[in-house]
Amino acid sequence: MASEVKNAPKEPRQYKDIQDFGDEIPFRCLVLGDWGTGGSLQKEVALGMNTYAEKNPIQAIISTGDNIYGSGVESVHDRQWKTKFEDIYTGKFIQKPWYAILGNHDHRGNTEAQIEYAKINNIWHMPSHYYSTIFQAGNGTVELFAIDTTPFTKGKQEEQLEWLEKALQNSKADWKIVTGHHMMRSYGVYKDQQFMLKHIKPILDKHKVSLYMCGHDHDMQLIHNPNDAFIHLTSGAGGGSRDTSYGEHSIFAATNGGFAALTISSQVLLIHIMDKNGSLQFAHAIKK
Repeated sequence: MASEVKNAPKEPRQYKDIQDFGDEIPFRCLVLGDWGTGGSLQKEVALGMNTYAEKNPIQAIISTGDNIYGSGVESVHDRQWKTKFEDIYTGKFIQKPWYAILGNHDHRGNTEAQIEYAKINNIWHMPSHYYSTIFQAGNGTVELFAIDTTPFTKGKQEEQLEWLEKALQNSKADWKIVTGHHMMRSYGVYKDQQFMLKHIKPILDKHKVSLYMCGHDHDMQLIHNPNDAFIHLTSGAGGGSRDTSYGEHSIFAATNGGFAALTISSQVLLIHIMDKNGSLQFAHAIKK
């Protein structure tokens, strides 16, 4: 049975799109989460990702967590690496580096094995539970700050929060993007997560982060609460689907599989919301 999008606007919302990046060569990546099921929807989304990337060559793939369902992996040699990752993302145009974080389901297994897996498969990047990496984006740069949000649910966050505060403060990147598994804003199953609003939001607002990306809800949502300095992107439809809805500050919402695609130059951060087949559903531009 297909999942539903509730409270959808009666008139389709027009999307903002920018295709002209001048003489700049933008950074392009795909963003998806909650994917590692090994099921039919995951396989459909993987094909859609390859379809998109054939027409729009990408440099990276970013995972928003819950990489392996239902309880992570036991070791770097766990067979699930093959059945839920290696054998599914086989498309020619998506053979790019994955920058991954941990989700709550990953924490049920051996989290260190997900970090160590990079020594076996060089396409996989997870150097630590939290880290940052810089990409060239046209004539500018984008820095991705990857955090592990599950410890926050258990009150264990001080060291990571100190790291995030310092890393954002020291960043010289034109664009700052933070990704974690749990959401701050949602009109889906989980709704707003107060522990994230309490601990993470103030840091992102203070340091003028442009985009926060997450998974956890198995849907696609784009939200801009006027109290936030950043746009909030949920991309958790990589392997499953759940009902979602439009809320007061929704820009877009969709379900039944999909992923996001980012195209970033020095002046524009373009978010494309794609369905499971790799077709455009919505686009939103953030301008400098």
